[in-house]
Formats: sequence, structure tokens, C-alpha cells
Amino acid sequence: MNLKIRNSKKRSKFLKIVALAVVVLLFLFGAIFVIRKYSSQEAVINEEKAALPSPESRGSVVSSKSAQPPTTNNKLSADSIPEELNLDVPFTSQAPHANWDYTHEEACEEAAILMANRYFQGRGISGPDDAEAGLQEIIAWEKENLGFFESTTAKESERIITEMLGLKAEIIKNPTIEEIKRAIVDDKLVIVPAAGRELGNPFYKSPGPLYHFLLIKGYTASQFITNDAGTKRGANYPYNFDVVMSANHDWNGGGVSGGQRVVILVFK
Repeated sequence: MNLKIRNSKKRSKFLKIVALAVVVLLFLFGAIFVIRKYSSQEAVINEEKAALPSPESRGSVVSSKSAQPPTTNNKLSADSIPEELNLDVPFTSQAPHANWDYTHEEACEEAAILMANRYFQGRGISGPDDAEAGLQEIIAWEKENLGFFESTTAKESERIITEMLGLKAEIIKNPTIEEIKRAIVDDKLVIVPAAGRELGNPFYKSPGPLYHFLLIKGYTASQFITNDAGTKRGANYPYNFDVVMSANHDWNGGGVSGGQRVVILVFK
């Protein structure tokens, strides 16, 4: 009887070891799969980024624009819009220290506004501490003047840009690709409120943000060049035109997919 009990205990112990080994192997295989998947996706996006036009400083864009011959109603003609353009806008993720707590999960609007502000100030973002300080300044202003900082609408974000930062802003309803391109050529940055999960960015934390802000800083023949604060890989991040235009929606009280199609032009 004792022998049977001992054998049963040994068998049970063996089965536990086997089960643990299976769990460990499954975990390792899963980790390897995820690493390979992200490595593959990162290789693809890096290849796309390498093909983008080099970023141009604000000074060179302004000088180029001033050298254009005058056009009707002071607007650029279609012929004066270059095939591609990429403004040299500093980048930060919305979680500069990779601390994706509640505050930083909600900080995409502030990050987009911070990057735009630094561009027009002619300042870079020197590192995570500098970026974090900038985000917290905007959040503090929002709490004091709006009563909250989460999920600001286009109109509320316009207030931050003009009242706090002293920049100019214009809200465009139902924007077209051509209008966005023209804005970039005019040395204006374009903030796009979006249904974040419709952007399909593989580097977002699953399932992706319900509501998100992109900063458009350039374009090619088929893509917008953005600074996407929702990922540390978001500098010079390209999105196809149709992806951005389809995902473009204002907050709409949380019903983002039914929100107004609107963008914010930011300029000095």
C-alpha cells in the first residue's frame, strides 16, 4: 500500500513537472513569435521611413515659400505644391519615460501640441525629462482652465494652442488631402483627431487608443508623414492617405467613430 502511495506521488510530481515544462515552452514560443512579429513589422516600417524625404528646417521652408511667385488670392497654385515635403518637427512619445499609466495613456493631445509648439519656437526636445516637463505644463493648464485634461476636442485643443501657447490655430471641417498638403507647404502643422483603432498601427498597445491625435508634418505621393506620439517608434511615421482620412473623427463625447471630420491647422 505504501509503495502504491509513493508511486502515485511520484507520478503526480512528474506530471506537474511536465505540465510546468509545457507552460514554459508555450511561453517561450509565444515570446519568440511576438518578437519575430514585431521585428518583421519594425523592419517594414523602417524601410518605409528610409524612403521618406529628409526633414526640412522651418527656415528653409519659409525661405522657399517666400521665393514663390505671387498667385491669385495669395494661395499656392497646384503647380507650386512640391511632390513631397517633410518638416523637421521634434518628436516625443506621449509617455517619454515609457510609463504608460493613466495620465500618459491620455496624453496624446498634449504630446501633439507640445511637438507643434517646439517646432514654431525653433526648439528641439532634449530628452524624456524635457518632454515630460512640457507635457505636465500643458496638463496643468488644462486642469486649471478646462477642468480636465482627457480627450480634448478639436475646439478645446484650439484654446490650448492659442490661449496657452500664443500660436495661431484654425479648425478645418471635412478637410481634403489637398488642403492638408497646402497647409504643410504654408509651414502649418496639421493635428488630426482620430479614431485610434482605425489607424491600424501595429505598435500601439492592444487594442489601441479609442481617441488619438496625430501630428501631420509632411507628405509623399501616397502617404502623410506624421509624428505619432502613441508609440516610441512614432517619429516620421507614414500613414497612407486613405487610412488617416477614414480615421479622422473628433471626440464626439466618446462616440469617436461618429465624430465630425475635422483637423486643426497650427501656425505662427
